[in-house]
Amino acid sequence: MDDKLKELIKNKELFLLDGDGTLYLWNKPFSSSSAFLSKLVKLNKKFIILSNNDSESKEKRLRFLNKMFKVKLKEEQLLLPNDLIEEFLVKKGIKRFDGLISNNFLGELLSKGFVLDKDKPEIVIVGFDVNLTYQKLMRNINHINNGVKFLLTHTDPLCPYKKGKEIPDAGLIITLITQAVRRQPDYTFGKPFRSTIEYIVKKYRVKRNKMLVIGDRINTDIKMAGENGINSIWIMNGQDEKKVNQYKPTEKVSSINALYDQIKGL
Repeated sequence: MDDKLKELIKNKELFLLDGDGTLYLWNKPFSSSSAFLSKLVKLNKKFIILSNNDSESKEKRLRFLNKMFKVKLKEEQLLLPNDLIEEFLVKKGIKRFDGLISNNFLGELLSKGFVLDKDKPEIVIVGFDVNLTYQKLMRNINHINNGVKFLLTHTDPLCPYKKGKEIPDAGLIITLITQAVRRQPDYTFGKPFRSTIEYIVKKYRVKRNKMLVIGDRINTDIKMAGENGINSIWIMNGQDEKKVNQYKPTEKVSSINALYDQIKGL
């Protein structure tokens, strides 16, 4: 086993694990993902599955992950933009919203006491809207043009999908919105933004030098680690090393399966 990788794994307390593209592709886990999570538990390591995918409620996503990995994840072991948005709304005292979000995320917000207001919202939420309609698009563009502030749940333009394909994500939806309203979101959340790490530091009470980011995306996972003084492992998944930008990972492996092979002997 690579000594540097071995020390990296041994010396960290909290593992920030990307979901889509790292542990699974849409609804199919990589062959060693479950064993990898179990190994972290045996090593007494804490971990969070840190995903930008807000197309579902947190409750539904947890049920899906538990079934897929055949483990029992606790609520605090999954962090979605949903969590960050809900905390933000509470801090700002915002109750009434409209937006381009999935029906599932909408239901979660309503269950938490927030109110869908299609006429006079206090804020517009733009996210991974898998239930997007032209009517919702028109209505929310009109809100923003009338001066309502708007936020973006995350910037990913594409989401990893079945059989190596990708599907449109929030980053493409927001491009359409900004072209229409001629301004950028007032607030942006998710990876790679610093607010995500600040949320984790506060909620999980772990210092940055005790965290380790593991993910497949240079411009989100590895960038977030690099900009916050956190070590990282890049899951390459066949990506070209020559395309790596200034955000250099601490270590790299070909896949989550290869990473598990490295640590299973610990």
